[in-house]
Order: sequence, then C-alpha cells, then structure tokens
Amino acid sequence: MKWGAVEIARRSAIGKSLIRYRNAGELFGYVSLMANPENSRHQTQAIALTASEIWFLPEAQFRQLMQQYPEMEHLFNALLAQDLNGFSARIAQEQRRIQGLQSYIQAVPIGETILGDSKASQKLAEQIDRAAATLQPIVFQAQPGTGKTFLAGLIHARSGLADQPFAEFDCAKLPRSDDGRLNTDALFGRVGEQPGILKLLERGTLLLTNVQVLSGSDRDRLIHYCKTGGILPNHGLNGTSTLTNEPPKPVQSWVRLILAAPDRLDLPDADILSIRLFSLTQRKADIPAFALYFLTQFCQAQNRPLLDLDQVDLRRLISYDYPGNLTELAEILHRAVIMTPPGQTVVAEQALWSVQSTKNAFRVDLLTHVPWLRQVLLSRWYPEGIWIAMMAFFVPVTIAGFLGPQTRESSVTLNLFWAWWWPGYLFLFVFVGRLWCAVCPFMITAEWIRRFSLWLFPRQQLTWNTQWLNRWGAWILFGGFVAIYLWEKLWDLPHHAVLSAWLLLTITAGAIIFSLIYERRLWCRYLCPIGGMNGMFAKLAMVELRSTQQVCGSQCSTFGCYKGSGATPVTFADALPREGQATGGCPLYSHPAQLQDNRDCVLCMTCLKACSHRSVQLNLRFPTSDLLDNHQGFWAEAALLLLLFGGVFMHHADRILGWLGFPNIPINADHLLISTPIALALLSIPAVLTYGTHAIARLFDPKQPAYLTVIYAYLPFTLAANLTHYIPAAVTEAGQILPVLAREPWALAALAYQRSPGALMSQCSFRG
Repeated sequence: MKWGAVEIARRSAIGKSLIRYRNAGELFGYVSLMANPENSRHQTQAIALTASEIWFLPEAQFRQLMQQYPEMEHLFNALLAQDLNGFSARIAQEQRRIQGLQSYIQAVPIGETILGDSKASQKLAEQIDRAAATLQPIVFQAQPGTGKTFLAGLIHARSGLADQPFAEFDCAKLPRSDDGRLNTDALFGRVGEQPGILKLLERGTLLLTNVQVLSGSDRDRLIHYCKTGGILPNHGLNGTSTLTNEPPKPVQSWVRLILAAPDRLDLPDADILSIRLFSLTQRKADIPAFALYFLTQFCQAQNRPLLDLDQVDLRRLISYDYPGNLTELAEILHRAVIMTPPGQTVVAEQALWSVQSTKNAFRVDLLTHVPWLRQVLLSRWYPEGIWIAMMAFFVPVTIAGFLGPQTRESSVTLNLFWAWWWPGYLFLFVFVGRLWCAVCPFMITAEWIRRFSLWLFPRQQLTWNTQWLNRWGAWILFGGFVAIYLWEKLWDLPHHAVLSAWLLLTITAGAIIFSLIYERRLWCRYLCPIGGMNGMFAKLAMVELRSTQQVCGSQCSTFGCYKGSGATPVTFADALPREGQATGGCPLYSHPAQLQDNRDCVLCMTCLKACSHRSVQLNLRFPTSDLLDNHQGFWAEAALLLLLFGGVFMHHADRILGWLGFPNIPINADHLLISTPIALALLSIPAVLTYGTHAIARLFDPKQPAYLTVIYAYLPFTLAANLTHYIPAAVTEAGQILPVLAREPWALAALAYQRSPGALMSQCSFRG
C-alpha cells in the first residue's frame, strides 16, 4: 500500500466478514505466493476504504528477488506467521461474532418495492429513496405493524451498505434489574466483558425498535454515537447505563442506526433523517394492493391457486380499522387462506369473521344479501318510474278536493288524505324512514317544472347559503308546522276538502318556488314542514343508507354521488350494467359517507347509481339506532318533536278542556282571539311537562343528561301517540274508499250539471 487503506473480507452467515485491514506501508497478496507452487494462479481480493494507491510487484520479479536474496524468505515467513496468527484470531472472533448476531440478523428484501399508489405511499417511497442515498441515522415514527423491518431492510439494500449485515434489535426485550432499570449490556456492551450489538455488528445497518423505553442517559449515548461513531459501553454496577465522571473509552463502530418508536423521538443536536410511517387506516387506498400481495404469498406457500376477494369482502377489509396495521391484515388473510376449502376460488366470507367495522355492527347490507334489490334500485324505474304513478294519483285527488264533495263521508280527497295517507305514512317511518320523500308529489311537481323552466330559460340557479340555513332553516320549518296545525284545528281541515286541497297546493307551491330559484332541493332539506317531520321520525327506521367511509376516502376521485359526474367505469368482475351512472349528485347535497343519521337522506338512490366502487350500503338495523350511535340533537328539531307531541293534545282539545271543566269553549276560526291562545297552549303541554319533569329529576340527581339529550327519548312515544290518533280513522273510514270512489264521479257530474247553463235555466223556469 503506497497510501490509503483497504480491507480483506470473506462471505459468512451474516454477510461480509472483515478479516484484516491494510494501511500505507503494509504488504498484502504474498500469502498465496508463498503457499502455492510456481506457475499457478494467484488471486487476492481487497476493498478500498479510502482513495488508495497500490504498488504491484510482478510474480516473476518476486521469484527473482527471492532467489537473489534468500534472507527475504525469512522475513516473509515471519510476516506470514504473523498474518496467520492474525487470521486465526480474526476467524475465531468472527465465529463468536456470528454466534452473537445470529438471532438479530434479518433478511434483506431483494427486488421488492413499496406497494400502493396512494399519496402516503408515494411520499414514503420518496423518503426511502432519499434515506438510501445517504448514511445519516434515521428515525422512524411508526406504530406497531406498519412495516418498520421491511422498510429499514429496503433502505439497507439500496444503500452503500448493501453487502454488510442488516440486524434488528428490540429495546423492549432488554432485561430489567431488581430495581426496575433496563440492563443495556446487549446493546452497548460492558467494559471487560461482553460486546454489545453495536460492536458485534461492526458495519452494516441496525434497526433499533421501541427506543422510547430507553432512559434519557441511554438516548444521550445514542446521540453521542450518531455524532462521533463511538460506542460508550456500560461499566460499574451490573445493569447500569448512566454516564459517570470518567466514562469508558469509546469503541469505534461503523454501523448505521435506524431508530423506531411509536411517537416522536426528541434527539437534540443529532443530524438525523425523520420518516413518519402512516398507519394502515391512513393508507386505505393501498389495502387492495396489500391484500393481493399477501394472498399471493400465502397461496404460493400452500401450493394452491391464487384466491380472489369479492367486492363485498374487499369493502369489509377496507372499512376495518386494523389496530395491528399491516401485521394484522397479513394474519387475517393468512387465516382466510387456511380456512378457505380446497377447490374454492374465492375467499370464503366466514373466513373474514374478525373483520367488522364498528359502524357496521348489528347491520345487514340488503344490497348484498338480496341481490335483485340492487338491480331494482339501479333501474331507470326507481324512483322516476314511480313518479308517474304518483302524479297520476295525486293530481286527480287534489282536483277532487276543489270540485268534488266536501264532506268527510263523500270526499275522496279527505278519505285518502286523513284516513289513508296520515296513518299509513306514520306507520312506514319505522320500516323505511324517509322513503316518502323520494316519491313525494310536492317534490315531483317542483322537479318537473324546474326541468322545463331550465330547458325553456337556461340559467345558473342560486347556490345555498348553507351556514344560514343550518342555523335558521329548521326554525322556519318549525314555524310552518305551527301554522299548519293552527290552520288544521281552527278551520277544521279534516272535514273540508277544499281546505285540505289548498294545504296540498301550498306545500307544492313552496317546493316549486324554491326549486325555480335554487339548485337541487333546498325546500326538501331545510324548509318543508312535512320533510322536517319525515327526517326526524326517520331516525327510528329499521333501514339506513350509508357508505363505507374508507372506500369513499381512498378509492373515489369523482365524488359523483355528492356533486354529480359523468358515467364512471366499473372494474370489478360482477359489475351490473347500470352501476357508475352519470348523475347530477345528491339532491339534498348529502354525502353518504358523512351521514350521521337518516335525517338528510331521502333514499332516492342517486349515490347508489353514481358509485362505481359499491361503497353504498342499504343496511337493515335495529330501530332507533340513530338515537343510540353518538346522536347529535339540536334545539329546532327538539322543538318540532315537542310540537308533534303537542299536536295530539290539540287534536283532542274538546276532551281535555272537558276534563279541565271548560267543555263549552269554542276552538274555531270564528273565535280566533280565544281559540288561537288555547290551541298554542295545548301544543305546548309536552314541552312544559317534559321540561318540568327533567328539572325535578336533576334536583335529585345532578348527573342527569342535558334536556336536549333526554328529549329524544320521547321520539318513539311521539310517533306512537300520533299513530294512536290517526289509526281509529284508518280502521273506521279507510274501508269506505271504494264506495267513496264510486260516488265521486256521480257527485262531480251532478256538480257540473248544477253549474251548467241548462240547469240554471231549469231552476229559473221552476221558480217562475
């Protein structure tokens, strides 16, 4: 060696093992010449550690010098003996080193890449490439199961240390002394005794996991090593790891450190590269790629064809939260491969029994378990095909209210509206929630007129002032329902067909006006009194429309269910022809992944038709689930609940006033000054009673929930009370619909004849 330094190494069980160093002025390569006969091939390998220059002596000159100066042979023999002793000592040391490192050495991923194409995966790939290009110490902020070992091995394999060993050391497995302190001898070593893993490894990459369990002084030693490359071994009492006034002499090492902890590590003054590993919950878009990778590995290990995951099972995998991250996903799929019977090509559903999102607990997706239901709801006949039948029914009934008989026993309008619609409508809330709003004739009329007006006068409709509507819209709705109640009671709408028809037209007019001005269905979501009642009672329903939030957040880029989009390609195998349709978006501006309850969903299935990932679910669940799953109430809705409860008292005003000793007080439009306060007082009875009861309860138990929380417990009772009021009419009058329908044409004909010129002339002649 003229100048510089080289090392002579060999392959071993832990990778490349160092044998000897050669520095400036030292000889190497003569061992094979001395040991082998002439005219044989000689080879010596050395790796330059620094920029070096080597003087070469040709073999012929070497032989000539040996013959010319025989005393050189004694010199070379002495060097050879010295080298052989050094080689023997080093080989013995290597054996001890290999034995000490055997349990820590990890396989290095060769030819592997980071799976997934999510933003998190792309960012991680960039950070790994940057880390591999340098030998800086690295800190992983990583939860258990996020792939620390794989990523550290990937950095090692792509770095300049790839031919050196890669090891992993778990600080959480260090033993503790009797006083509870960690014994870090296995990590740092002990003076005069055992070497630590940093010294044993010598060169390469060491992944230290669970660094957070180390004491502050131990972390200071890691910082010292990162800055100087010197290891400060333990000394003093067995198991201690604190620095004393006279620290031991540092032991030099060239190991690159990768430190890992669940939370952020504070390592001041250390020049480190920090990488945060995302949890699997934050990488939902990558789960399909991970699932395919693990299934491929496990199926190959069992010598069976690759198993497929159907769309429902893949959605279940994406919706699960994975406390154990990638490790848990791998175990789930490993178990699934084992549990799937031979000959079956798709992972068995029961094999994924442990994968259940908390949001889907005690729920059954009807779209999965009733396959034909998806086809029906995706068809062009739902809901717009029903609209035609609904309007063919609604328009004549409304007209009959103006032109037909006005009495309860003869009017088809009164019979259908008060004896059929109200009780049946309320009864259906428990089963199908706000389904009526998907086929509501008020909305249908407004929608058709809006479409015609936009075709006739193309224009940009106004957007919603959502902040204002969220604050005041429900109170306007509440005021509208108060007005309807007063109109119904004081003008006796249930017994006047023309007034009932005017009520229907008034609500329809509101829907039309706001549909012509604003985009989508602002009236239905915020201002319709009937819609407000529907949304509140829909919380009791046995069905709900939701979507898998993780699927929407990780796989969807169009958001057609919310804002509208063109047709979207559907890639899974059993896709139906009408999945991924072009839509104008949710008419109520609700994203199915953000629905907290049924209040803002009308089951129009726009989201189902737009979704190309089958994220939408139509779940069968326990009634009142919305009230039990982190329900968030608000005062305007609570006021509407109490108003609907008070409506039952108002409907039975005569009986209540009789109990109170006022049987002869009139409550009608002819006595507005007296009747209006009495009607309002009757409507407010539930509010007064429930608030008073709650106030008394809190006197005895201050830990009682707030009134706004408690009042929703009365929601099922409010629905039951309203049903109790309307069911007698359904039982006694609904069965008369056929006779009423039979009489209606004759009554209309008679009415038309009475108003005709011939009838008027006959009446005049008779009177004359």
